[in-house]
Amino acid sequence: MDKKLRILNLEDDPSDSDLIKEMLEDAGIEYEITRVETGEDFLAACDSGVFDIVLADFNLPSYDGLSALAVARERCPDLPFIFVSGKMGEEIAIETLKSGATDYILKKNFKRLVPSVRRALKEAEFINERKQREADLKESEEKYRELVENINDILFLTDDKGIVTYISPQVNSVMGYTQSEIVGRPMHEFIYPEDLPYIAEQFQKRLSGIIEPSEYRLVNKSGEAIWIRSSSRPIIMKNKIIGLRGIFTDISRNKEAEEQLKMNFQKLKKSMSGIIQAIALTVETRDPYTSGHQIRVAKLAMMIAGEMNFSPDQVEGIKMAAEIHDIGKLSVPAEILSKPSKLSDIEYQLIKIHPEAGYNIIKDIEFPWPIATIIIQHHERINGSGYPKGLKGEEILPEARILAVADAVEAIASHRPYRPAYGIDIAIEEISKNKGILYDTDVVNACLKLFNEKGFVFE
Repeated sequence: MDKKLRILNLEDDPSDSDLIKEMLEDAGIEYEITRVETGEDFLAACDSGVFDIVLADFNLPSYDGLSALAVARERCPDLPFIFVSGKMGEEIAIETLKSGATDYILKKNFKRLVPSVRRALKEAEFINERKQREADLKESEEKYRELVENINDILFLTDDKGIVTYISPQVNSVMGYTQSEIVGRPMHEFIYPEDLPYIAEQFQKRLSGIIEPSEYRLVNKSGEAIWIRSSSRPIIMKNKIIGLRGIFTDISRNKEAEEQLKMNFQKLKKSMSGIIQAIALTVETRDPYTSGHQIRVAKLAMMIAGEMNFSPDQVEGIKMAAEIHDIGKLSVPAEILSKPSKLSDIEYQLIKIHPEAGYNIIKDIEFPWPIATIIIQHHERINGSGYPKGLKGEEILPEARILAVADAVEAIASHRPYRPAYGIDIAIEEISKNKGILYDTDVVNACLKLFNEKGFVFE
């Protein structure tokens, strides 16, 4: 024993207590023994809660053993109680055991005392551990039940066929069903019909151990669709999956908010597109000889971006930038834009300010894409010979590198006030020989593929 054995000894004869001490000492058991003789003292000792075992005589002048046993079972029921008596018939002994005594030892057979004490303490330890486990389990169950019944999410259990074996009470506020109306029914009965194939696939994945969240619709008691996000994992017993344990959350409001956000964004894009087109028309009004130039450049730039696997969102940004890339020409005198002869050096320098002028016009508008930066960079060149900043290579945005090639091809191929159209062959020759020098190699390759292999033509 790891600690001193604390013994409550109900005994009127000190010599009998000494005999108990002697037996314990011979067995090497450390102990502390408290001897009491009266019912009052025994009751007070039981209430103190400091003892490990009771060793009680059966017959005392002022108190009897059965009364002591009744008190012990009421006040300290987990305490082992052993009768140690010189006189106790077999019928009485059996009666004491029925009444809750752990054992009885006759004084003429004292050698049984130590083994009996050891066994009684072992049994008491086992009983206490079991009670503690039961108490811990009950506490855990209470906490789990409280958690399940108070969280907003819905917990559920199904068997391996999809039959609902448990669902938490919150289902009533979300779906309008009571627990009893759902438990025992297949989960698929509550799935929105269009989502059934998806859920059947997800159910098999979960049973095979693949754990991933999913979003789908349930149908409430009123027949309305409810969006939920669900997550579940297999229930395994004896190395066999017997069902699923999961949780689902009502995300209907989130979905409504997402849809509203999408609608607002589409409206914004539509409005933005209208503004871009109005700006493009304004530019072409001042430069009628290049009418349609920005639209044709935008079409080619979009196709190049698609060929290079840019995302749809990036393609949309490139389209918008291309449609107004010459907006800075609003700051260039109209007579220079429409001059039918070669430009002087001063006039050419005025033309070259249009990327930066365009940037200054657009920079304070909050587009979802870097429109202003693409515009200011569309005349930059890979080797640094472009304008207005003389940027090189990776310093130039990928979108601006695409716009530079599309702009050059359209400009060379089309008519200008000061020269006739050179045609697409000359344009292709120009970008081919300057690939990797003036123009980005990947962009040129994508552009050449569109014309040479996929039959792209300007409308």
